[in-house]
Amino acid sequence: MMKLYPENFDVSIDVLFTDLNGVPIAVSGVTAALYDGDDQLIFDFGAIVFDPADTKVTITVPASDNVLRAGELSAARILRVALQADAGIYRQSVGYIIEAESRLEILNNTFITFEAAEVLARDMPGLKAWNSATDDAKRAALINAYARLSRIQFRYRKPRRESEIATLVRPYAWQRRYHEDLDVVIRPGDWAKHTPAEFLAMPADFRKALRVAQLTEANEILTDSPYEARHRAGVISETVGESSVMLRGDRFDLGVANDTLRALAGFVYYDVRITRA
Repeated sequence: MMKLYPENFDVSIDVLFTDLNGVPIAVSGVTAALYDGDDQLIFDFGAIVFDPADTKVTITVPASDNVLRAGELSAARILRVALQADAGIYRQSVGYIIEAESRLEILNNTFITFEAAEVLARDMPGLKAWNSATDDAKRAALINAYARLSRIQFRYRKPRRESEIATLVRPYAWQRRYHEDLDVVIRPGDWAKHTPAEFLAMPADFRKALRVAQLTEANEILTDSPYEARHRAGVISETVGESSVMLRGDRFDLGVANDTLRALAGFVYYDVRITRA
C-alpha cells in the first residue's frame, strides 16, 4: 500500500541497493526522476550524490513538488530510480500519495463533511457497514456515493411569499407554468456550477435529504450488496443450477439503493425532455 503524505511536505525516500530479488548489488551510479499520476515528468533529479560504501541512498522530494493542482484533493507521485551496476542498470519505482488537509470538499466530492457524517450516523440505526468500516474506507464510500447522487436530477421549491401564493388561483395551465418558474431544477453536472455558500443557501430540508442519502448510499457501498449491484448492472433474472433469482426490472433505475431513494423522496425529478439536435 502506498504511503500518504500531507500536501506541501518534504518526502524522503530510501532506495535500497538491491536487485529485483532483493540481493545486494554494488552500485556505481544513481539517477532519479519524479512523475505524477499521469506519468508526466515533474522534476529530473539527474545524478544523485551517494556513498558507494552505503547500502542505500535517501532521495528527498521537496515540498514544492508535492503541491496539488487546483481542484485536486489527492494525487499520486512516482519516483523512478536507476541504479548503475557492473551487471547493468537496475530500475526501481516508489509511489506515494499526497493529500489535502481534508480529503472531502463540499460540492467537489461530497455534500457532507466526514465529521458531520459521523454525527449524523449516530442518529441513523442500521448503518452496520459504516460503523464497522475504517475511516479511510468511509471517506472513499462517501466520495463514491456523491458521484452516484450527482448523476440524479433534483428539484426543490423556492420559498414563496404570500403575494406569490395568491397568484396560484390562475387557470391550471398558468398555475403549472408558475410552479415550474418557481422550482429549482438541478440537473446532472450542475453541482460544479454551485459554490458551497450557494449550497448552504438551499432549503434546509433539501440539504438534509442529500446528506442522509449520501450517508445511506455510502453504507450501501460498504455493504456491497450483490443484489443491488446486479440490478444496477441491468440483470433482471439469474439462474444458477436449479435456483433462480428474479430482480425487478420495471422500475426506473437511478443507480442508487432503494433506501437512498427513500431518503430523497420529494426531491428526485423524473422529468426527461427530448429535443432535436
